[in-house]
Amino acid sequence: MVSLNLEKKQIDLINESLCVYATCNECMELHRTGNLGFSRVDGFVDDRGRSCLYRLKQMCHDLFRNADEAGYKEKFYDITVGYIFHEAMKLRENLYQLEYYKPQYAQLNNTDGLTASEKKILHEFDVHINKAEKRLNDELKQVKIILRELVAQLKDLIKLYRNNYLLPRFLLDNEKSFTRIYGARGYRELLGEMYEKGKATLLSRAALSYLESQYYEMAAHLFRKVMTLDTHDERARFFFLYSSAFNLYFKNRLSRALGYANRAASTAAAGDDVERYRLELENLISELPKEMSRRRKR
Repeated sequence: MVSLNLEKKQIDLINESLCVYATCNECMELHRTGNLGFSRVDGFVDDRGRSCLYRLKQMCHDLFRNADEAGYKEKFYDITVGYIFHEAMKLRENLYQLEYYKPQYAQLNNTDGLTASEKKILHEFDVHINKAEKRLNDELKQVKIILRELVAQLKDLIKLYRNNYLLPRFLLDNEKSFTRIYGARGYRELLGEMYEKGKATLLSRAALSYLESQYYEMAAHLFRKVMTLDTHDERARFFFLYSSAFNLYFKNRLSRALGYANRAASTAAAGDDVERYRLELENLISELPKEMSRRRKR
């Protein structure tokens, strides 16, 4: 059984991958408009632990590099992240040269009275800067290519972690980010490859996760969405009514809570998870009239 700590690390890895994708694309767009500065690239990649790509590289090393249980897809992801990190570091170095040395070179080049030796050095600077500009463009293209490969591999990791207890909520909460990467169709296809009923299963698992954490209102909201996707899903109906009953109970709306609880008890839903919650439901149905009576006597 996968430990909760490992499941949390897996989610952190996916989340940092999303950050790398978003930050890299932002850098690409800034470069396209001529506004990419070293400080922004420093947030994408550095060697001091402040950047998202550095954090992702370290996460991969910690999880996969020396772990015997890591599969080949995880180790392949580690290698890809390492490769994009080193390419990005070269990009970072060339941008630094252009941003900090090019203005100084331009200023010196306009200085009167330069000696022949100084002019020769400036000419070498000119050649070097032109090469740095070309390398920067080439490295940006290379990083973009590797980034596409990285997010393709990220799909494989997500499918590998499909039984991660925390994953359904994360996929649901970050639907916009995944849609930006894979497109709406790609996101639906990913869910279809992971879960029997695609998004309906995702919603159901996320809702059950919220329910187990006693976030009754959110659980009820998501189970209602499952019901709209499949009006014959008795299990979703049971959990919607159950979550609503407990949500209303903790909001001190006891009469309505009892109504939802009784409706939940009358559903035909079955299954081990349903039966486990039915016991708690029976306790609520038994206690609610007593609690209502006590309050009337006050």
